Amino acid sequence: MDNLFKIRALTAAVNKMVAPARRIYNRYFQPKEHLEPTDRLAFDIITGSERLLGNISVVAPATVTGKTGRQTVTMTAPRLSHKRVIHASDLNALRAYGQQTQVELMATRLAIEQRDMRNMVDRTMEYWACGALKGQIYDADLSTVLVDYGMAATHTPTLTGTNLWTNASSKPVERLRSYMKTIEDDSYATITGWEAWVGSSVMDALLSHSAVLDLLKYQGGVQIAETGRISLLAGVRIEEYNASFTDSEGNRKRMIDEDRILLIGLCDDLVDTPYAPIVDHKAPGGVGNTDANGAGVMFYSASWEEEDPPGRWIKVEARPLPVLQRPGAVIYAKVV
Repeated sequence: MDNLFKIRALTAAVNKMVAPARRIYNRYFQPKEHLEPTDRLAFDIITGSERLLGNISVVAPATVTGKTGRQTVTMTAPRLSHKRVIHASDLNALRAYGQQTQVELMATRLAIEQRDMRNMVDRTMEYWACGALKGQIYDADLSTVLVDYGMAATHTPTLTGTNLWTNASSKPVERLRSYMKTIEDDSYATITGWEAWVGSSVMDALLSHSAVLDLLKYQGGVQIAETGRISLLAGVRIEEYNASFTDSEGNRKRMIDEDRILLIGLCDDLVDTPYAPIVDHKAPGGVGNTDANGAGVMFYSASWEEEDPPGRWIKVEARPLPVLQRPGAVIYAKVV
């Protein structure tokens, strides 16, 4: 049974857990995951260049161009780590069932605790991913800014009056196209596609707006009824997003506000996702945060006994940072 508590076994188990609830993190940030050698992270916020090159003779030296506009940010990687105890009385109750049953029940108990702890980390990572795409990542207190990606005010607009999409005279499609143009101008990147995530109030407004419905009749609008998704509106795939969490007072908060749209211009270097190593000499592979095969380990889990009061602790830790490299490629707008 001792093998159940070995750090390598616990770490392997927590890394194999699937996180289907991380919809935004999995879509944009997971493909960019990579390990860093230290917990001092340095990443670039890219502005780029839009100048054209002039033609030169084949025997002329190459034209000297300015480097890509970048703002380098250096910071200590955030740390997500929590632990919980399985009390000795719980273990004693399991022992009463006999050795084999004890092992099976303990394995089940460990899996349940690890799964729940991993879920808390995943929920936080999803919250951070949403925050990064909105321009700022906040801590769990919802007021302390962990990272500010310097998103321009023009990329966080607030509509008012007759421009609100709940108003019958508003023009959501024209407004959406204007946001797309802003991203094309400000991203300094080649936009390869468009995706948007909207709160429930925004989706309600779109699905009840006569101008939008008229347009969708010619764009496979049947998918609205079947999937709750607008497959294509002015070239943008729109999905409703209602993921939530509870704050310290028990109030439910949406990761994407119900009255907002998060419009994303897809490009090659939109985001990055560095992971800092776990600072624990008992981690698999040492502080370098790798397993026995030298592969990267994104999550760490450990267990140890506590004699007074008697019990066993379980710990899960990760040190990710969702990075928005091109803040000009995103708009987070209040539209209802």
